Amino acid sequence: MNHIKRTFLFFILLLATLHVIAIDNPNFTKEKGFILNTNKNIQEIAKIFHSISTLKGIQYYSHSNEKWETLYHGAGFIENSKSKKYLPDAYFSGTNKEYFCLLEDNSLNDCVFKVSYSETATEIRMNLQLVEPIKIWGFTGVYPNNLNIRLRVAKTTSGALQATIAIEAKYQTISFLETHLTESFDARMDALHKWITTQL
Repeated sequence: MNHIKRTFLFFILLLATLHVIAIDNPNFTKEKGFILNTNKNIQEIAKIFHSISTLKGIQYYSHSNEKWETLYHGAGFIENSKSKKYLPDAYFSGTNKEYFCLLEDNSLNDCVFKVSYSETATEIRMNLQLVEPIKIWGFTGVYPNNLNIRLRVAKTTSGALQATIAIEAKYQTISFLETHLTESFDARMDALHKWITTQL
């Protein structure tokens, strides 16, 4: 039985090495737009985007386990991409500088992102780009630079705040990994929507 299991794992690992997704070939792209029901201004929304630590404890619905679970067991800024030590949240007004954050994901394990912000009087953008591979069950599911999460809030001509969440990912085209990752990214988009709206 152990021999069969080892053979199966070797076969899956071989497939993983043969299906490296090209950077310009995303196989998951999704965008969600919604109006924020709030009187907050762009600067106040920007402070929410900078409060990475408040992602800790947020709930999501796990389709594989068919129940609500904690999505991030830890979240926060870190000094560099290799660090595991969290830094305090900080608001970097109008900055274009890049930072790093660590999200201790319930099913995707530790996810390290490069974080950048762009802010004007009428718009705030937050971009997260994966800088360390996501490993699932011992396999590399997503390689660095192959997962981008973008959050944007802009003031419309009517004065309303239009929010957009977009996720773009390129991952291994192996059936069990692909199903797991597709469901995971869908759930994380819903969780990010909840993260923004519950702080208004």
